[in-house]
Amino acid sequence: MKNKSYKNLIKTCLFLGLIAITLSLNSCEDSDDEANSIPVKITKVYLEDAQSAVPDREVTFARLGQTIRLEGSGFTGVKKVYINGYDNYFNPVFVTDNSMWITISQDVPTLEAPEEVRNTIRIEKSATNFFVYSFEIRASAPAVTEISHTMPTPGDQIIIYGTGLQGITSVTFPGNVVVTDGIISDNEKGEYCIVTVPEGVSGDGGPLLVIGANGGAYSPACFNFKNGVFHDFDNVNNYSWASGIDDAGTPLTQLIPTNGVGPKSQGGYQCFNKDGKSIAANADIRYWTNSSNWPSALLSVIPASTPTSDCGVQMDIYVEGEWSSGVIRMVMADGYGTDRYCMIYRPWYVNEKIIQFENPGCWFTITLPFSLSEDYNGKTFGDVVNSMVNAPYKQSGPWFHNIGVPDVFDPVATNVKIYFDNLRVVPLNTPTYSDFPDEED
Repeated sequence: MKNKSYKNLIKTCLFLGLIAITLSLNSCEDSDDEANSIPVKITKVYLEDAQSAVPDREVTFARLGQTIRLEGSGFTGVKKVYINGYDNYFNPVFVTDNSMWITISQDVPTLEAPEEVRNTIRIEKSATNFFVYSFEIRASAPAVTEISHTMPTPGDQIIIYGTGLQGITSVTFPGNVVVTDGIISDNEKGEYCIVTVPEGVSGDGGPLLVIGANGGAYSPACFNFKNGVFHDFDNVNNYSWASGIDDAGTPLTQLIPTNGVGPKSQGGYQCFNKDGKSIAANADIRYWTNSSNWPSALLSVIPASTPTSDCGVQMDIYVEGEWSSGVIRMVMADGYGTDRYCMIYRPWYVNEKIIQFENPGCWFTITLPFSLSEDYNGKTFGDVVNSMVNAPYKQSGPWFHNIGVPDVFDPVATNVKIYFDNLRVVPLNTPTYSDFPDEED
């Protein structure tokens, strides 16, 4: 009897539950129908950037990859968002009746979008309930990743590498020297632009500012940073000794190369293997400068607190012959062992792949952030200076070391010639460019 009553109770509960679920579903359907029937409308667009000085700014345009907030009404129930005709994903979690957050996809077309949908945002609940808002969509902001030579002579042509560098209209050099004429842009891929270095560039150095069709971008702040030079074979710390370099204390001075529009030698310089002899596998050629005085002095131009990822060593080099074996090893603090307190430049091995070194046929700059060294990574420029001050031997300098890549490539004999000049410590921080001047560094 008790079992029968218990079973009847269960049946009753299940029945009531089904009724409740049915009523709830009907209520949700009614609610959805009501939401879908409310007209949808965009009234304003805001740029959302937590890192900005103005993290929530009303705007009339935005770029690919940026996050925007639509403000309006009737957003609940929106099924689709089309930007320039592209079906742009949005997370319904970030939708309320009066606002919704959207990150503009990098796949959204810009200038190539059909004219009828270009610079529009369309939000859609149904085929009959939608709203189209006129809003400018711009390509991703450009970026500068490298400069072919960061301490050139006025009149030299340099190459600025990066992304989005189409239609470059101006390049501003340190000292606010602006160049607008003769700029060559890679309008197809936007990977570079070419500019002639003007007179009057400040020797205090700083970043380049590049302005083009996709907006503006700063380079790292290392251009023409002459305050950081610690050895130039002319008049800065000319003490030297070497292993494998004849007459190391006597700079070479012949102008090289003698033709072309790219950077050429500047006064004195030196060379690894100037006679073009065969350098055996695992052999090295060393050049040393006296580091007993200059490290601490550079704390006046690069703050001790600067992260090692934001500063490093640069030098200008010129290469003759094929470079397919061997590295430049920049040793900062001598006496701790071959692999300690140094950074390596190996242009024939990039992203864990062996590639062919492309010789530009003129002088170019190599950049070695201090963070490339395991001993310096995660530390500060003050730590770099301390390592040099406390080193067993007060000398620093570049080596050519004919080594390969462990377990990847065994070194082979080479007769490559590598000329070098203008050893310098430089800042590598990059100022932030903004479409809005009040946000710039």
